[in-house]
Amino acid sequence: MFCATFFLSDRKSESYALQWRHIDFSNGEILIEQALDRFGNVKSTKGNKKTLFKAPAELMELLANWKTKQREELKLFGLRQSQKQFVFTYNDRSNNINVPLHTDYLNHRMNSVRRRHPELAPASPHKLRHTGATLAKQAGISLETISEALTHSDKEITKTYVNTKDTVNQTVGDIAFRSLKN
Repeated sequence: MFCATFFLSDRKSESYALQWRHIDFSNGEILIEQALDRFGNVKSTKGNKKTLFKAPAELMELLANWKTKQREELKLFGLRQSQKQFVFTYNDRSNNINVPLHTDYLNHRMNSVRRRHPELAPASPHKLRHTGATLAKQAGISLETISEALTHSDKEITKTYVNTKDTVNQTVGDIAFRSLKN
């Protein structure tokens, strides 16, 4: 779950709503077209967007392994995995099995890790989006590309995610000076 949210840099509610039908193993693609609300009900994504992600091979391998493991675990409870099965579920404290994730599921787990190893985990799943945006910008990816990958409708929103200095490769004065020389 953490790796899916990290690699896709999607909203956790979108990762929570992934069903096996959204994952195309043969083409290495993941479709984000829905989210879960705080009650575990399926709803549309923010901005009603449908986004097809080309997923990294590492994520697809993790998901393929998880699909096999989940199938085995569901079978123990007499359940059959289907394309409509949520990729990530849990068994709650009331002994309900195969329950869609609660809105704070990943927050709670990340905070547990963070308490033990503060240097390892961001403060929240949402901070993964900020971390990914910042690292992408530092790697030289354009703000437009980062904005598209985060499914932001406005590049100005993306700017708030990038926690790095703007780098100016050539000042305006240098450009003017060189133009005047010619």
